[in-house]
Amino acid sequence: MASFDPEATVRILNKHGVRYVVIGGMAAQLHDLPVPATVDIDVTPAHDRKNLERLATAFDELEAGLYSVDGGATWFPRRPVENWAQYASLNLMTKFGPVDIVFRPDGAANGFADVLRNAEKSMLGEEPVLVIATATWVALKQAAGRQKDIEHLDRYFQHLDS
Repeated sequence: MASFDPEATVRILNKHGVRYVVIGGMAAQLHDLPVPATVDIDVTPAHDRKNLERLATAFDELEAGLYSVDGGATWFPRRPVENWAQYASLNLMTKFGPVDIVFRPDGAANGFADVLRNAEKSMLGEEPVLVIATATWVALKQAAGRQKDIEHLDRYFQHLDS
């Protein structure tokens, strides 16, 4: 598996002008929420064709491939973007570690427009990023309802009560 370097990942996204919002575990870390460290970065990009083309160019530089069971990557066609942009999400392995592209997170039916609404400016190392607001993070976790999401919410609410 590639060494995880989320700052390098967002540096490339920023370099290519990709419009996106950081969600998931990395958002929790940027907000200093009491959840375990994440092993990937989840982003919700704008879904317009121009942004998808910029994202495909970033994928080229990131050497992105579909995440495989063995922790490696399987090549996927980056163009035309319609080939992969039709999916709700893509689990990728890049030269800087795992990246999940989540076009429509649970609880955000309009994808980028929904997560952008209350997004906040932050820094991931030296790189500027937009990150979902804590309230949005909670709403997405509640909507997903997976066991790990429930555990993260329990930790978060226990922390608020203490």
